[in-house]
Order: sequence, then structure tokens, then C-alpha cells
Amino acid sequence: MAKMRVAVATAGVCLLAACTADPTAARAPSPVPERTAASASPTAPGRTAAQDAAQDATPAPRATGEVAQAPEWKAAPDPGLSGSAALVDVAAGGPGDVWAVGYQDSAEDREGSPAVVRWDGTRWREVPVGERDLYHVEGVSVGGPDDVWIVGNGETAVAARWNGRRWTWERPFGIAHDYRFTDVAVSGGRAWFTANTPSGTVVLEWDDGEFRNAYQSGGTLRAITVKDGHVWAVGGDESGPMVLHGTSTVWEAFRIPDIPGGRLNRVWQISPSDVWAVGEIATGSPDVYGDRPAEPLALHWDGSRWTRAELPVSRGALHGVTAFDGDDVWASGVDADHSGQPLLLHFDGTRWTARYGPLLRPYEEDQQYDVSDDVGHTGIAGVPGTGTVWVVGSVGWGDAEAGFTLRR
Repeated sequence: MAKMRVAVATAGVCLLAACTADPTAARAPSPVPERTAASASPTAPGRTAAQDAAQDATPAPRATGEVAQAPEWKAAPDPGLSGSAALVDVAAGGPGDVWAVGYQDSAEDREGSPAVVRWDGTRWREVPVGERDLYHVEGVSVGGPDDVWIVGNGETAVAARWNGRRWTWERPFGIAHDYRFTDVAVSGGRAWFTANTPSGTVVLEWDDGEFRNAYQSGGTLRAITVKDGHVWAVGGDESGPMVLHGTSTVWEAFRIPDIPGGRLNRVWQISPSDVWAVGEIATGSPDVYGDRPAEPLALHWDGSRWTRAELPVSRGALHGVTAFDGDDVWASGVDADHSGQPLLLHFDGTRWTARYGPLLRPYEEDQQYDVSDDVGHTGIAGVPGTGTVWVVGSVGWGDAEAGFTLRR
């Protein structure tokens, strides 16, 4: 039986191959019970009592279906990271403007240093950050060649903007050691950030050189996306998944109370009435590596309600999601029954099908760690104006971690 890694730190190098799998296709999504969205001022904390009301848990939908042929995934040239390294997020502005971030020179007893690389259409090139207090880069968003944001953490939470020539560094929380950035999203010269604090979670907006507190509440946020004036942020709390939606004047908070143990890791808006969020549902306690058994989770917003999609994988987690349109949606993650291979789900407008990347590392009896052959965190991005999809991630743990980049 294959092992599984969920929500553990990652590390990087570059791999590739074409592969085929034996996946099943999922039936149509089943509705999640509706809940009241609590409108709030931009700084309003928390939710209404109606949103906090618990509902009976409903069983997860079960998939049946047919075998789907996996696409061909090709490895890009090695980005040349140093030591144990990971690429944990990826974003694309065009075929020659793809950015991936993470960390390098990591070890069990060492935090490591930031890794930022850019694909120029031919090869990866490292973009030095020159920031000594930054250990890991957690997120990246591309608004254009001269408008790229990254967020990360070290001694403090740090954000930086690339203007095509150099980085401008920001520390909106000052020297506080217990604030942590998780993601960033850029649109129209403005940027939004998610961060977790000692008292909960916060959404920040950056505009014209100034930060402001856009929203704050309990729980934790892991990801954010923005398009056409609509901002979506996702995460979870002790009751289950959490979804926030904001515009320039109003924020709404949603929760999915019938999915205890669930959390959302990434979100992507196709249009204001077509949004996907993906994550996982914990089904057991963490192990010695901090991993927990889980079930993949995908939720869809149609403009009026959230529905839970039926997936062809029953054990694992989803880490990333991207889309070209409503009938061409991709998600990345792990399948506990396919150790060593990244999980790549595709939605064609009707159902999800499972495909798998190459076997990045086979299990060996004498491997250093039990999870040395497990895929860790993954990230996924589609290149605008093309059908190209990039996937980054890592395989292994601790000193045995290695990263990968795949391209379709």
C-alpha cells in the first residue's frame, strides 16, 4: 500500500517523463448545503451566528468511471537550485515569463535560503533576491514582466515586487516574528496578500505603494486569487473549509460546515460565477513527519452556491488549481495509492478525470526515510494564450528531498 504525504514542507530539482495511468472519471458534482454569506465592511472580523451553525456531516461522493489516457508531460531543463531544494508555487505571464518559487540549501537542521527562478522560453534562470532574512518563498503572482510579486517568511514576513530590473522589499508587519505570509495575487497594478497572525488571519491590499487591512477573521488562510475586481481567499478553521470573497466595498465569508476536517489549499476564478477551490479532508491524525491521511476535496462556485465535486481519487490531497476556461480546468496534488507520482486532475466541463505524472522516485527497502519516495507539495499554472501547463513540486523529505518541474 502506498504511503501519503499531505501538507509537509517541500524541496526541489528538475525531472520529467511521459506517463500513463489507470484513473477513473468522476460523475457530476453534488451540492453543498447553502449557507448565509455575512456581508461586512473591509475590516470586519469573524462571521455571523448563522454561518457558525453546524450541520450534519454528509458522506463524500464516490466516483465510478472509465480509464483515461494520461497526457505527455515533459521535463524542462534543471533550474540549477542548490542542495535540498523545492519549488512550491508557479505562476505564468506568458510562454517566456514563467516564475517558480520555493527554497534551496535546506536540511533537517537548516531552514535553507530562498529560491526564485524564471523561465524565459528556453531555460530557467535564477533571479537573485538578495534578502538575508528570507528563508522560504511561499507564493508568486505575475501581473506582467514588470509586475511580479513574491511573498515568503524568515525571521519576519516579507513581500517583494519585481519591476523588471530589481526587487522592492516590503515588511507590512514590521519586525513581528509571528506573522506569516501564505500567498499573493496581482491584478491591474494592485496586489492582495493572505497572512496568518497570532489572532487569526488577514487579507492585505497593496495599491499605489500603500498597504491596507482589507479583511480579518479567525481561522487560517492559505491562498488568494483575483480577477475582474473579485478577490477570493481560502483556507480553513477547526470547523472546516473557509472561503472569503471581496470586492472594493464588501467582503463575504462562507464556510462549508458539512465537511469537518476539511481545508482549502488553492483557489482559481474563471469568472465571478465560475470559481474552483481545492484542498483536502483529514481522515486521521498526523504521523511523525507531520503528514496526515486525507481525502482530496474540490468545491465549485456557480454564482449562487458552492457544490462539492465528485473526484476519481479517494485518498490524497489537492494543492493547486488553474484553468483556461470552464471546460479546461487542472488541479495538482497527490494520490496515496500512487506513491512517487504527482496527481494531475482534469475537468472537461462535465467530470474530473485522473492522470499521473512520471514516477519520480521508486520505493527502496533501504531508503533514508519512510516518505523518501512520496510526492510532497505541488503547484500548477496555465500559460495564458496557450494550452501549456506547468507543474512544480517535490519528492522525498528532509535531506532526501528533491524538486521537479513538469510541462505539458
